[in-house]
Amino acid sequence: MDKDTVKDLTLMLMYLTSWEESLVPGIRKKPDRAGIYPKARICWKGYNFDVLNELTDDGLVNAGGRSKSASFTDEGVAKALELLKQYGITLERYGGEETGIDGTK
Repeated sequence: MDKDTVKDLTLMLMYLTSWEESLVPGIRKKPDRAGIYPKARICWKGYNFDVLNELTDDGLVNAGGRSKSASFTDEGVAKALELLKQYGITLERYGGEETGIDGTK
């Protein structure tokens, strides 16, 4: 399998296992009105570090440092959604959460 395919598949898996988190400390459990508090899409970085470094160099994720999590850039989110669409994986929203095509979370 070529390197670009591995990067694409890793980016898709990272997106599918990610969540949105408030960037303002202490706001996580409070009700949020759309657009009021800045949010970031976060995932655990339990993937090959060489691939994570390449995705970081490409400007798609921020996986540097000693943190156990990585965050997506706006370009990374757009690329991940484009790849998911290309592979026929659709995401639907139910109750504010994204679910897979079969309704599983």
